[in-house]
Order: sequence, then C-alpha cells, then structure tokens
Amino acid sequence: MALKVIKIVRVNPTTNSSDESLNSFSLPLSFFDLRWIKFHANKRVIFYKLTESSPESFHSLILPKLELSLSHVLCHYLPLAGRLTWDPRDPKPCITVSKHDTVSLTVAETNADFSLVSGNGHTCPATELHLLVPNLTVCDDSTTVLSLQITLFPNQGFCIGIAYH
Repeated sequence: MALKVIKIVRVNPTTNSSDESLNSFSLPLSFFDLRWIKFHANKRVIFYKLTESSPESFHSLILPKLELSLSHVLCHYLPLAGRLTWDPRDPKPCITVSKHDTVSLTVAETNADFSLVSGNGHTCPATELHLLVPNLTVCDDSTTVLSLQITLFPNQGFCIGIAYH
C-alpha cells in the first residue's frame, strides 16, 4: 500500500474570544492511570465509505468540516491537546496543558483498495493498517496525548486513524 502525505496541520482548540485567560495547568494522573503509563499508545482506525465524492470535493468540503469539528471538540476536552509529561524530580507523571498546545492532524491519500483494507467481509493483516495511524510525538520528558490521521481512498471512502496515550 502506497501512502502519500498531503499535509500535516496543527489544530488548536477553539477559544471563546471573551475568555482569553487560559493559562497552563496540570492534570495529575490517578492511581488507575499510572498502571497503563508503560504500555504502548492505543491505536484505532475508523472507516467511512464515501463513493459519491471526488478527491477535490473531499479536500474542499469534507476536510475543512472535520478540522473545524476537531477544533470545537478540543475546546471541551483540553487535556487531549496537552502533553503527557514526566519530570525526573516528580514521582508521578501528569498531563500538562498550555494555551499554545495543538493536536497534530495528518492528511494523506492512498491507492489501496478500501474494501480490502477496511476488512469488509474478511480480515485484513494488521501490518496494512499501521500506515493509517499516526505516531505520537515523543521526546525525553513528554509525549503528545493525541494524534490523528485522515487518509483518503479516492472515490471509495476515507478513514480516521487515532493514536492516544
């Protein structure tokens, strides 16, 4: 399966113009969250069949609406735009959110057969799905909480790949 990345966008949570007072804050992880911290990120792929749409209409009509929807949702779930941080001096990791945090949204296109990859009536090898899910950005002391990828299968449909910690 060939995958062509069209663009990578940083999506900000929408803000109410009257409420510019969002400062950085930390959300400590609970005892139950700490148990899962050493596991790999969760990854999901959701498929949407869309045969009546051309690639041009997808990029001009559907994609902007998906980006706007993501921005509105992030406004209500700010920790998803934050970073999972671990300070060597602090024994417990936490989610840190600042007003400049964003979520990475990768837009890609593939020539793969939608019905084959989506598992319509049969199983698909997991290796075929790895390209449809983005990676989380990881550095020495933090990682992003959420990353998304929208992959278009021209004249067949699209999928949304989600990686989250």
